[in-house]
Amino acid sequence: MYLQRFAQAIIYCRTWKAAKNTYDIRSHIAYRKMQKFCLFFTVALMLLQASRASIEEEQVANRQSANSYSLYPYQFNPYSWRPWNFPYYQFQPEARIPQKNEEVAVESDRQYYPGFPGYPTCRSHTGEKGNCVDQATCSASGGRASGTCINGNVCCVNVVTNICNRHHGGRSTETTSINNTYWQSSLRPIKASSSCTLTVRLDNRYPDPYNPNPPVPPFYGISVCQVRLDFLVFSISQPDSESICSGDYFEVAGAINTVPNICGFNDGQHMYLHVPPSATTPTDLQLTFNFGLSDIEIRAWNILISMIPCGSPKLAPSDCLQYFTARSGSVKTFNWRDVAGTATRQLANQDYSICFRSTPASLQRQLCLTPCTVLTTQKPFSLSTASAISAANVTGAMTPDVSQLGSLNCNNDFLVIPGGFNVGNPAPVLNMAFDRYCGERLNALPGSTISTTICTTATPFRMLYRTNRDETLTSPTIDSAFNSIPANGNRGFCLSFRVQQ
Repeated sequence: MYLQRFAQAIIYCRTWKAAKNTYDIRSHIAYRKMQKFCLFFTVALMLLQASRASIEEEQVANRQSANSYSLYPYQFNPYSWRPWNFPYYQFQPEARIPQKNEEVAVESDRQYYPGFPGYPTCRSHTGEKGNCVDQATCSASGGRASGTCINGNVCCVNVVTNICNRHHGGRSTETTSINNTYWQSSLRPIKASSSCTLTVRLDNRYPDPYNPNPPVPPFYGISVCQVRLDFLVFSISQPDSESICSGDYFEVAGAINTVPNICGFNDGQHMYLHVPPSATTPTDLQLTFNFGLSDIEIRAWNILISMIPCGSPKLAPSDCLQYFTARSGSVKTFNWRDVAGTATRQLANQDYSICFRSTPASLQRQLCLTPCTVLTTQKPFSLSTASAISAANVTGAMTPDVSQLGSLNCNNDFLVIPGGFNVGNPAPVLNMAFDRYCGERLNALPGSTISTTICTTATPFRMLYRTNRDETLTSPTIDSAFNSIPANGNRGFCLSFRVQQ
């Protein structure tokens, strides 16, 4: 249509030009006016045609990009940013649009985003971790732009959420291969006897989730050796009176280190999942919440999943489930919480190492641990009730609120602090503990009614925490009196630590 009008305008203008010598002066003036009109009309038609062609080319390119991206299996739908209920709303990533010229901090370790060089880790204006990418890439991956970062890019926050009840049999599975992904629980009530699973793909030979074009060997991404889980929110059902997660529980599959099943309240806890190097032995991690028969439990989680490349200084030491890099802080067993009550909070079948960053060997330092100060009646150290053990290894009378009476008290549930000693280094006595601690007071001296600080100079700094499968069923050395469960169950521990000279 535009070309037809353009041709008519040209013919019309030429007709006026051919006839200009046959008309009088009035006709000549009219011809000049028409000549200007024809010129203007011709230029306008040319600009309109060029604009229309540009729009058509952009539409074709967008369709090609969409078709190419739809072939890639690891894409996520944008998260619906509805608020969580109290008390968990403060942990949900926000949907607030950043203000103009708003700046955010960017971490200097660009290799913290493994496999996809050029996408450094960043932090949004609310402190959430994300990846520094351009706006179009962030939208294509289902992410949310939250503030700006280097090179004019945006800090892209990625969230995956499960609708746990939508699949047959109550099982819901999602997949991610993006570093710094937040896995959040559904905003809908989670039904009993269902489960939610997130698969974390670590094979860096898969296509970049931000780029549908697969990499060409040998230019694969950086190999991943560990994945860190930060439990910003973690609330499912409590263990039963035998400390077993018999209702709801969280489990991990695919890690090569020991990862116990956990339940209860674990806000602020973390785990390091060790995996084979993804460049040579690609693997998937499966994170699963399994839910019991109860319909009255508070079930909510928000877990930050961070990938750590092989060779990074951020790697945890071998076989460490938890790793603390600060010089001071607190370490807690899973489900320990400073709340009133005497019910069991310790979890069964725990067997893992807790590690602390060591300083250079040239500096003589030590790790010291002290039971936390509590605000309620909760016990900061409670690993099996101390009891007298006969020569036939038969449990005698239980003695609450004291440290272990002897080494046999620590057969089932205990904390190992290699080379541990009481602060002040008291003289050795009979049945004094040197590395294995239990009872309801942290003290190397047997039967003590007070807790003290335990220090060690053995490096690398680490502790081993172990519990057995029950509280009262293991014979002959049980952990608690039959008549004390659940009125006075074991609680686990909360210890303040400090690495010092």
